[in-house]
Amino acid sequence: MAALPTCPRPGCTSERVVLDGIQRKGGRPRQRFRCYRTDGSYHRFIGKLGRTRQEQSSLCVECENHIHAHEGPAAPGEFEYLVREVADALVRLGQGSSYTEAAKRARVLANVGKDNLPRDVRTGQTVAEWVADFVPVVAKRHAETAWPEVLVLDSTEFMWTNPRTGDTTQLFAVMAAYGYDANGQNGRLWKLWASPTDDARAWKAFLDLLPGKPLSVVCDRDFGIIGGVQAKWGKGKAAVPIHLCEYHLLNKGRAALKKDGIRYGDPLNDLLHASLHSHVDWCNFEYAVQAQPELVNANKWVAHWSKRMRAQTARRASLPPVYANGAIEAHIGRVRQALERRAWTFRNRERMNLLLELIRLRSLRADNATTYAADIRAYLLSPTRPRRRYRAVYDTWGTGTNQVRVYSLRPSAAQVATRKAKNAARKASPPKLPQPAPPVGVTATVVSAPTAGRSRAKAAAAPRP
Repeated sequence: MAALPTCPRPGCTSERVVLDGIQRKGGRPRQRFRCYRTDGSYHRFIGKLGRTRQEQSSLCVECENHIHAHEGPAAPGEFEYLVREVADALVRLGQGSSYTEAAKRARVLANVGKDNLPRDVRTGQTVAEWVADFVPVVAKRHAETAWPEVLVLDSTEFMWTNPRTGDTTQLFAVMAAYGYDANGQNGRLWKLWASPTDDARAWKAFLDLLPGKPLSVVCDRDFGIIGGVQAKWGKGKAAVPIHLCEYHLLNKGRAALKKDGIRYGDPLNDLLHASLHSHVDWCNFEYAVQAQPELVNANKWVAHWSKRMRAQTARRASLPPVYANGAIEAHIGRVRQALERRAWTFRNRERMNLLLELIRLRSLRADNATTYAADIRAYLLSPTRPRRRYRAVYDTWGTGTNQVRVYSLRPSAAQVATRKAKNAARKASPPKLPQPAPPVGVTATVVSAPTAGRSRAKAAAAPRP
């Protein structure tokens, strides 16, 4: 028979603890204990982590060892649900279940063996409270403490279309960070974070969440990301290099060549595929395209990217070997799969960030109910356990007579107006015309990258046909 628990009251002069019947009020039957003091008085207790009472001795479903009737599964003292049921619900949330679905499943298990009438669940409020209380506990062992050496950034926006007017508005955005070490190895999803917007200010706030300065940042040409990185780590030579995703650049380049009738097997396609590897390779491709002015779309694409690609390819060899953001897109797809069908229902930012943490744990393959239960059990038994915090994450109401709920995950009226003004200004501005290509026959001098061979540089500096 296992040892009986000690008295949980601080300062109690406990002499011995004995079994003291069953407490049936408040959900599942629980084992009650009696503590006798040295003066002969006594008091009853269940403990911070009470043991549910079984009808008879049985086998543990985990280790298959024999357990006594008073050694049933643990449940928090103020909860009707078992610790392992809480852990199972958190795992389901990370896999994409709604709060209500997870709550209904937990309720079905809690109804088994009850003496009173079974209860049903209409909302997921109980599980939402578990998210606020226990997600920081189960995520603690996998929490990142600083930004990695290589930081890959991307985001996804959740939109809503008004069925009456047809107007589309942004509900919120999820920003994602994927990290590698300096050798481009050991990549993993670093952080997920929800925000009403994904502009430069929001990205700056996201990057302020952790300390550290990466060796390079990889992203698409997202002006919000670029502006946030520059606001966080500055501009110029001392700034963190921002490397635009080569995969998406190549796709755009291939699309431009295809519009001009260039098909697979053409030498221009081979030059394009090598063009982002070094400064010399880019110049070779650029001059080859400019030598054919009939390639209207390719010349526009080259003129648009020329300045940026000359700088990016010149420093490519000095950066860690991560040049695309493809790894993060699969995780963003998993986020959309879990949230998109019910995006309209999310309004609380802090609870959303906790839900995203469960999705991140799933991406890390760390969403194990047994591990979650062990962490929650240790937290509940901790003498320094704080009060439950689920009320602290509630959104607030307006002050005074302005009793309007302020939803922390939705953009404010000022943010919506700013976005509309920027979009209108962008549509009203005239398109930039590409720079004309140099006349055919002019010799172009190419400055080779430091790592390029001398013969290759000479070949790149040869006169164009």
